[in-house]
Amino acid sequence: MSFLRKLAFTGVHFAHRPFQRRSILLSNIVSLIIFCLGTVLFFAYHAWYGWGIVTGAIVGASILCLATIVLNYFNLSLISRVFLTLLIPVVAMSISIYAKIIYYDYQEELDYFTFRFIILAACVFPCIFFSFRERILLISTILITFLILIGHDPLHEYFGVPYRQHILKETNYAFTNVVILITYGIMMGAVMFLKWISEDSEERAAQLIHELNQTNEDLIEKNTEIESQNAEILAQTENLNQSQNKLQEAYEVIEEQKNMLVHQNINLSSELVGINKDLTETNSELIKHNNELRQFSYTVSHNLRGPVASLMGLISLIDTAGLSKENQDIHEHVRTSVKRLDNIITDLSKIIDIRHDIFHIRQKISLEAEVADIVKGFKKDLEAHDVQIKTDFKKCPEIYSVRPMVHSILYNLISNAIKYRAHTRRPEIQISSDVGRNYILVVSDNGLGIDMNSHKQNLFKLYKRFHYHTEGKGLGLYLVKLQAEALGGSVEVQSEINQWTTFKVMLDQPANVERQILYQEPHARIFFDARINSTGVIWKGPVSSNQYRSVFRKCLEFVKVYSTPNYIADLSEQGYIAREDQLWMFHDIMPEAAQYGLRRIAAIRPGVPDENAKQYMAGISETLLKLGIVQEYFSTFNEAVDWIQRENEKAATRTSV
Repeated sequence: MSFLRKLAFTGVHFAHRPFQRRSILLSNIVSLIIFCLGTVLFFAYHAWYGWGIVTGAIVGASILCLATIVLNYFNLSLISRVFLTLLIPVVAMSISIYAKIIYYDYQEELDYFTFRFIILAACVFPCIFFSFRERILLISTILITFLILIGHDPLHEYFGVPYRQHILKETNYAFTNVVILITYGIMMGAVMFLKWISEDSEERAAQLIHELNQTNEDLIEKNTEIESQNAEILAQTENLNQSQNKLQEAYEVIEEQKNMLVHQNINLSSELVGINKDLTETNSELIKHNNELRQFSYTVSHNLRGPVASLMGLISLIDTAGLSKENQDIHEHVRTSVKRLDNIITDLSKIIDIRHDIFHIRQKISLEAEVADIVKGFKKDLEAHDVQIKTDFKKCPEIYSVRPMVHSILYNLISNAIKYRAHTRRPEIQISSDVGRNYILVVSDNGLGIDMNSHKQNLFKLYKRFHYHTEGKGLGLYLVKLQAEALGGSVEVQSEINQWTTFKVMLDQPANVERQILYQEPHARIFFDARINSTGVIWKGPVSSNQYRSVFRKCLEFVKVYSTPNYIADLSEQGYIAREDQLWMFHDIMPEAAQYGLRRIAAIRPGVPDENAKQYMAGISETLLKLGIVQEYFSTFNEAVDWIQRENEKAATRTSV
């Protein structure tokens, strides 16, 4: 059985598609079947008629069928299938004609049917060996075998061996052609329909397999994302554990100090008992606050900022001229310590702000202008150390992101490049940008470099430093990484010690910068459009006086924070506004908004306004003209946006000129 299986699968490995493998397998099996049946026919024919040319032709044709397996072995499957398809009809027709030429006077009625049945059976071979995808070969072989089948009588007539009049009646024999054609139609129709169902099922199965593979790929990708998130959670847990350990150490120090105070309190005189009691209560309060520090909330930064600022103010009021030298030194130490404490609180405030995602509004940022602003602050250091800064923002001149965070990232990277410069060559800093799936900011320098083998794991950790000959707190790179991740990005670093360092910061491209919600209530929604640098409000009236004034105060705050020269007001559903509220807006809001840089207002008011609305709009226009603010009315929101876009371009052109 293993030998027969090997013969049946000869040449299958050459095929690339399922229907090709099936066709090769079927051609091998059919050739083996024909060989076996031909052998049986040979012995039967020999038993009936003895040895002769026809008997030899039968065994020769049977052996010749095995040539199909040989052709498939040499990767000639197309030739083998065509060969096997045409071999049986052609050989059967040839033997039939030749036998009648030799034994024409001895023919019997059955001699005109036997070989024709074999040809009829062989007519199904094209449907077995060829797919519907091989349309030309399928149709061609079907047509050839059909022509051989219906050409049985004409070919016998042509070679001078037609049916004999005394053996067969012409009318009876002619009717057999009808029977054979009907039989042909039944066979071919059934086989073709079965083949169509089989190939259709095969295509559906292939499609299902493809979909299953795609689903598996999606599941693998999701599993990878989950593993990445788990790794990030583990890293954050480790950071929290480290913070917890530090807090625990601080708690133990405070407990130890408390015990020392209690011990000293026993030795103090009765005059200090009251003071010691106050100190004990204060110490207990400190322990309580220390426990609250474990929550890492806003309490630390905001509750301490006020007292520290007051203390700094009080220290600045002390007249140091009247102090002794010793007290002056103490005063300077106190002032330095308080300043350091204020810096630490500021740093913690930045970290807390980032962790709680206070900054979430994306603005349009000109990288050239942002870097220029940062470089201006380092002007003294750049000139003192002859630092050369080169910028290339052609590929991505502008980005949409959180301006304070982008400013901080660039500031810290430029500051480090200046601080850790090499003293043996002229410092050079290259800053460039690119855009693909993310915004890419690249800051390179030719400074001291970083030993990546030693410091790669600690590079972005809090209060980690790698060069100690310069002043620093080890906070810059920690903030860069924290801010980049808060903006949906990441940081990569490459460096060679004493040669160069390159930081590549990837920032997420926001999907929507047009309608960023700043404030939302049922009666109004305030948004920020970074594309046109505009604050806006969409009213859902009618609104009360308190609601009206509250929304405008919010708008004024946002105009101040984001320095937006543009403002869009959708008044379509604002409703009635009382006269006193209008006057309040004219006198209290508009002048201050103009002071903060508001220059143009686009109002959306479709339809014809009523008399109150006309008076309201006329009052606004009159007030705005005095303040130097341009206002236009539009029917649709898109018209208002287009107008602001054009005005921005005009303003930019005037500025460049």
